[in-house]
Amino acid sequence: MKIARRSLFGCAAATAALSGVAAMAEEPGVSSVVLPRLLNNHRVIVDTDPGNDDAIALLMALSARNLRVEAVTVTPGNIGYAKELRNALYVVDLAGKSGQVPVHAGVPHPILNRPYPAASFIHGPDGLGDVHVPDVKQKIDPEHAIDAMRRIVHAHPGEVVILALGGLTNVATALLRDPDMAHALKGIVFVGGSRSSPVPGFNAMVDPEAVSIVLGSGAPLVMFGGALFSGTPQDPSLLVQADYDRIAKMNTPRSRFFMASNKLRLTFEMQARHAAGSVNADPFAAAIVINPSIATQYEAVAMKVELDGSLTRGTMLFGDNRYNGEPTPPPNVNLCIGGSGEGFRNLLFETLEQS
Repeated sequence: MKIARRSLFGCAAATAALSGVAAMAEEPGVSSVVLPRLLNNHRVIVDTDPGNDDAIALLMALSARNLRVEAVTVTPGNIGYAKELRNALYVVDLAGKSGQVPVHAGVPHPILNRPYPAASFIHGPDGLGDVHVPDVKQKIDPEHAIDAMRRIVHAHPGEVVILALGGLTNVATALLRDPDMAHALKGIVFVGGSRSSPVPGFNAMVDPEAVSIVLGSGAPLVMFGGALFSGTPQDPSLLVQADYDRIAKMNTPRSRFFMASNKLRLTFEMQARHAAGSVNADPFAAAIVINPSIATQYEAVAMKVELDGSLTRGTMLFGDNRYNGEPTPPPNVNLCIGGSGEGFRNLLFETLEQS
């Protein structure tokens, strides 16, 4: 691994990497294997498919005082693409950033254009639960999302994090067109699926080929997935009924938006997945970009994605297979396997309390 690549994640990570594996292990949240984590983040591109969870994650990123959201790019995912574009514009407006943060349309379908089911069962028919999404003044920026990504990354080498909340179509397409972008990025934080289940995560299922491209790109990668914690009370992204009650009492435009857009999510998670509340992987991923100390434990893993299985296409594969006799490749992803639920909730509450 080149020293330059380590330095993309900040001076602290670079110093630790130069000091060796033991020094990396002493820094909280860094795997003992030399793969650095994100530190001191300032410039972010949010690649999203809003989606109630994406909407809250985007709202958190736009509200973070230490982040500059350079662009919002819309990728295939939760619902129909035109609805995702409209929702992204609305959330930017809700955050008070209308006309300040551009929203770019990207590739409107997966790389192979294979169909996938919409996730209206958890997001509602328009993506934001019971929220009526009005038209806003801001329009979609004429620059294509892929061109915007490449332009921003190369204008600020080593500074830009892509927070990828949906299918990885836009990110993968940009990397295919511009492989050097992988080394100019500070990193990619993306939301994946379960480590303990053969069921594919939704984002990977949308475009498995895109996931494979990103995993093989050489870009510094960090992955979080709520399913890694199986929806247990230990899941740091979990919001229980008491958290919803607290948010309802805030009675701000943002808290009312949260309640209306996430009521269906809470019901589905508790009834269909038997979770103790709602699992909020996308907002948690945003939280660890805003405040990396919220992630308390990482593991460096060699990750692949299943492309061929009729039932398991899109399933993430973690680590080695001791039975196939093939050597395990070096780690390509820093997997977040622990975090502060209190830190996440406090950051979320701070976002929603703003008027």
